[in-house]
Amino acid sequence: MEIIATDLVRSLVYLSLAEINLVFQIVILAVLSASVITLRKGRHHFLHGSTMLIATLLNALSFIWVMGPSLLNLGRLVVDKPYTMISTVTVAHGILGAIAGILAVWIIVPWRLRSSIRYCVGKRKTMKITLVLWMIALFSGILLYAFLYII
Repeated sequence: MEIIATDLVRSLVYLSLAEINLVFQIVILAVLSASVITLRKGRHHFLHGSTMLIATLLNALSFIWVMGPSLLNLGRLVVDKPYTMISTVTVAHGILGAIAGILAVWIIVPWRLRSSIRYCVGKRKTMKITLVLWMIALFSGILLYAFLYII
């Protein structure tokens, strides 16, 4: 009986972390949206870069505290049943999210080391690709959340 209670508590803690992370990811989406809108309306490149840096850092923290451990917990399922929908979504989410995160760091870190925006102008196409990959990763993450906690 004690083992069942411990598993129930552990499940509730993971559910709470998952719900918090879902809200957190939506907040990051709002930051990204505000950043893009700010850039388009007023060409505030420094503000745009700073908000993108914040969004990237928030996403990295989210990965370290919630998504990474969750991915490790789903690892056995992915290995044992690789052709299920949840395994496919997990792998796609992980790969696309990792690529988007790496590209974001590749764009932002060198930008922070320079005072000119010229460096960033040449990376517009990569920025757009990164945003699309991040959006697909976000929506696959929402789908994964639904598979794990709702459906």
